[in-house]
Amino acid sequence: MSTKFLKPLLLLIALGVFHSQPVLSGGGHPHDGSNHEDEKNHGAETPANVVTQYNNYTELFVEFPPLVVNQAATFVTHFTRLNNFKAVTEGTLDVILSRNRKVVARFRVKKPARKGIFLPDVVPNKTGIFELALELKTDSWTSRHNLGSITVFNNLDEAYIENKSSDAEVSYLKEQQWENPFAISKSQFVKLRTSVPGFGTVTAPLNQYTIIRAPDDGYFSSGKIISAGESVNINDELGSLIPRLGEDTDIGELIVDLERAKSRFELAKADVKRLKQLFNKGSVSEKLYMEAQKELNIAVVELKTTQSRLRQRSGGVESVGINIEAPIKGEVLSVHVHPGSFVREGDPMFSLAAKEMRWLKVQVPEKFGEKIHTTSGVWLKHNNRTLVLDKQSQALIVNTSREVNPLTRTVEVAIAYPSEKGPSLIGARLPVYLYIGEPKLSLAIPVSAIIDDNGQSVVYVQTNGESFERRVVTLGIRDNNTIEITSGIEPNEWVVSKGAYYVKLASTGGDSIGHGHAH
Repeated sequence: MSTKFLKPLLLLIALGVFHSQPVLSGGGHPHDGSNHEDEKNHGAETPANVVTQYNNYTELFVEFPPLVVNQAATFVTHFTRLNNFKAVTEGTLDVILSRNRKVVARFRVKKPARKGIFLPDVVPNKTGIFELALELKTDSWTSRHNLGSITVFNNLDEAYIENKSSDAEVSYLKEQQWENPFAISKSQFVKLRTSVPGFGTVTAPLNQYTIIRAPDDGYFSSGKIISAGESVNINDELGSLIPRLGEDTDIGELIVDLERAKSRFELAKADVKRLKQLFNKGSVSEKLYMEAQKELNIAVVELKTTQSRLRQRSGGVESVGINIEAPIKGEVLSVHVHPGSFVREGDPMFSLAAKEMRWLKVQVPEKFGEKIHTTSGVWLKHNNRTLVLDKQSQALIVNTSREVNPLTRTVEVAIAYPSEKGPSLIGARLPVYLYIGEPKLSLAIPVSAIIDDNGQSVVYVQTNGESFERRVVTLGIRDNNTIEITSGIEPNEWVVSKGAYYVKLASTGGDSIGHGHAH
């Protein structure tokens, strides 16, 4: 980090030959406008102390020569905000020497020399061992770094480095980190959940989705045009259907049809009520309950159609129509008719769904079928975001299949969730990962830290503020944006979690990422 100058070069410096050049201090950084003669005379000849430390607010990276009594030592101090990994651009910095919890000396600079870099000169007037701290104060926060013991020596001959720099293979300067996308994360043990791949289809919950079909052949009539996206309440009128009646239609037959339709409606309504209670208790399957609900919907349409046809025939008014009403509260998803259009019996006219909830029906390969009953949710990519649907996002497992679909060779899990928590487009099909089993305590880092380097999974570990080490790692469980590392790093190491590719470029000596200062 520091630069050793040859004796002839020192003589030239002493004579002022390079007087107009920026002074190099603390590892060879040029700092415009500084003139630290003592630091030039001895600090640049001696390797620097190098310390990197983190607290809740900042990362401190500081380089300084051994401290010698009554000699100035420039602390080349880099401060990075940990909330955005950008340079600190304001604040007052104190370098504090203390002993027995009492401040012995304090050295202050009131602003950075340039973005992110403070250059306090420390001139101790006593020898011995002191506690060293750096304290940065701004108008809104204070960041203190306690660096432990430091020695103030009698002379340069007996001085030595107490905090040595690492011999990492990659140098990536602070100015580069501040200007390019960059972040670091600490490797730590967290609970991860195993997941298996599958595909999920977005649907509406039971009783909250319907397709309104034409009850008879006829012409659709409406006083207004219904559009997709409109909100409707239950029993809202969407229009009417003017059926075509043949001349040979017998009124007696219509009366019999009406009584038959009433009877079928009452039976279907009672059946749905009974099966709903059993379904809520888990005594009957979802399929059986849905079939009963479908029969009720058909019975409602048949009853209304028969009533309308009877009124039309008995009154002789050809303009009497069958009211088309919304059977549920929600929004219009699709419209297949417009005023004046002719439809055949059974043709779709509208599709409606409730807005509040969605279901995700997940199909996974049959080889995972024995494990799906342990699921706690899913994670998926949607609109360039990673989403987790589990209890924390108010999602609920509503059904797990106990049989393999013979056509797709998959098993199914249904998950209910609030529409705003996940994908809401009904019918959308998405790749998902279904959580199975209990969480496992694992050493993990962000997935974004992993680089595929010629088929190897690689991360870059920060060993000092501007030094990094390339590590080949072995991957384990992936849970959302976090991945288990089974070998290659240790707990509490800092890995580059954003901008790792820029560090890789720096390791190859590329010039495209720019340099802030010379080393």
